[in-house]
Amino acid sequence: MKSIFAIGLAATAAATAISSDLYANGDHANHLLTRHDKSETPDKYHKDKDYKDHFDIYAGPESLGGDVVKQFYFNITEVRTNLINGPSRFHYALNDAVYGGEPLVFNEGDEVEFVFDNYAFEETSIHLHGLLQEFSPWADGVPGVTQSVIPQNKRFIYRTRVTDQHGLYWGHSHLRELYGDGQVFSFYVRPASDRPKPFGLLTNSTDEIATLEALNDNPTIIRLSDYTSMPTEEKKVATFEWAFGFLCFDAIIINSVGRQNCPGRDALQALTASNTTTDKGCLNPNVITNSTQEFDADVWFNCNETDTAPPVFEFNYEDGWGVIHFLNHAEHWDMIVSIDEHEVFTFAADGNFHEPLVNDAFIIGVSNRIGVAFRLDKPGEYVMRVAAYQDPQIVSGYAVVRYGMDVSAPVEWTQEPGLPALPPSQPFIDYAGNPVSNATRVMDNLSLRSWPNELVPKAYEAADVTLRLDFNASGTLFWGIAGELYNPLLETSQPPVLTNPDYYLGLNMSIANYPAGSVVDLIHVTAPGNPRHPIHKHFEHVWVLGAGVGSFNYSDTAEAEAAGLPIMWDSPPFRDGWLTLAAPQDEPSWFIVRYEGATAAAVLLHCHILEHQNNGMAFTMLQAQPARGQLPQVPEYYRARANGEELYTPLEFGDADITIPVLIDDFE
Repeated sequence: MKSIFAIGLAATAAATAISSDLYANGDHANHLLTRHDKSETPDKYHKDKDYKDHFDIYAGPESLGGDVVKQFYFNITEVRTNLINGPSRFHYALNDAVYGGEPLVFNEGDEVEFVFDNYAFEETSIHLHGLLQEFSPWADGVPGVTQSVIPQNKRFIYRTRVTDQHGLYWGHSHLRELYGDGQVFSFYVRPASDRPKPFGLLTNSTDEIATLEALNDNPTIIRLSDYTSMPTEEKKVATFEWAFGFLCFDAIIINSVGRQNCPGRDALQALTASNTTTDKGCLNPNVITNSTQEFDADVWFNCNETDTAPPVFEFNYEDGWGVIHFLNHAEHWDMIVSIDEHEVFTFAADGNFHEPLVNDAFIIGVSNRIGVAFRLDKPGEYVMRVAAYQDPQIVSGYAVVRYGMDVSAPVEWTQEPGLPALPPSQPFIDYAGNPVSNATRVMDNLSLRSWPNELVPKAYEAADVTLRLDFNASGTLFWGIAGELYNPLLETSQPPVLTNPDYYLGLNMSIANYPAGSVVDLIHVTAPGNPRHPIHKHFEHVWVLGAGVGSFNYSDTAEAEAAGLPIMWDSPPFRDGWLTLAAPQDEPSWFIVRYEGATAAAVLLHCHILEHQNNGMAFTMLQAQPARGQLPQVPEYYRARANGEELYTPLEFGDADITIPVLIDDFE
């Protein structure tokens, strides 16, 4: 059965009338079916157009006072491809690259313009993940919070000045689950030359310190993600039909290259000690749901091995060191990473320097970035292993680290059943991400210490503001913060919080309000039996003060410490995203972070698992008191468009550029 829908349905008026009971009335899956099916798109759109001349300027920011303005242009288009050499699927591309291709590079202190020309058939918005935005709080890229969406065939310019920040960051769509289909790019901010750097903690050699600093200015950047051949909107509809989450991916990709590995059910069940693990390393959904309903066999059960070769990363043996910055831009899975036979020193997390911590494998949550250095002291080829970390699926991806081959005897790569051919190096972790021995050192993210060392604001005291934001599942698909489900329809049905705060404060749903300049503690208690969550807070980064398992019956952090809970005041991890603790079946877990809310802004907090975020797990904090005049003065080019006062002039395209109507499968 097929249904015909036109692109560009006038959903805004209907969305405005839908109440916050959206998820309770069972209509959400039907609402999704009114969106167009990407499976019918051609290979490319508008590839021969002169992009710059076809757009009305949707925003034209003014200078923010920086000395250097660098411009980066992105054309958002739609393509059909498959990154693991499987069946062709729908993707978004930025400048013809799914997940953005090569990283952008600029310097700490630069003023930067990111110019987006949206040629896709969907509206979007772009969030510059991890940037403080202290001079441009209107440019955070969150629909319904700081801006309205970027319409089809429009340009939007984000202008920001990157001060007091360095390291690896990334940009991604913040509308629905669009980044899972490819609207992702990475960018690296070189640290200022006079910024202190922690490499003297790794070596006493001035030559090696200079080499490490130079390598960190131009590091190898590796992007990690889970990957499936099902586009995100199809997944969304499928999960509502199943009444069960999407917990089975095809592969892990490394710099947009991956392979569907199929080591076999026997090998996978030996790793899980379970006879219900499927051929794809997934939970058997019929067993978990205790049902006989039909789940898609190619999603959950059938493993279709592909033949992609692992990417190879070359390093210069004469440097003596290698430096890599990793980004996990997955939809769902946290990762564990190791390089065979090489210990690594983690020295950066989410763009911030930390004391180097030696380990054999490290954990990187969804949206997080980790910087590592490792010695090039044994020329050859070594396997880099990337596995889903303690998640409901066993899946691994592989790359190869190579250096000094001119002085190393070549070795023959070997191939195990269902896996790619790889160098015969000795692993620290297995296909499931488990340590191969008790001697394997796995980095604990809570053990990181920010550097240079310093006490957190208001150390040993209660914060100015304490927000208790507990996490809990609501049924099998929905996830709440502080007992509430964030309403995604507010992304497109109303002017954003930043320009319309009274409306949202009047709703009093999924929102908190406190003065700018406050020192704020966020206390999360995760309900028994609930998983960990990769949480991201926009704008200011946070200090991770403590975490544990057990009840949390305290009004603030100082009271919790007085009762004996471990709190770290001196140089705790400094992050823009943090992995909470999974809660055992019989007791909760707790987690505390602190930040100084310096910028008057509308700030979003959310789980970075796309399914969780878009099924309710988000929360807004209005970090300003409008009655006291603390809201920023939003420039006219943002304010008018955010409030719907600016007319959207359609562009003139030829008949070949328009595909109306399109077909939508009803997934029977």
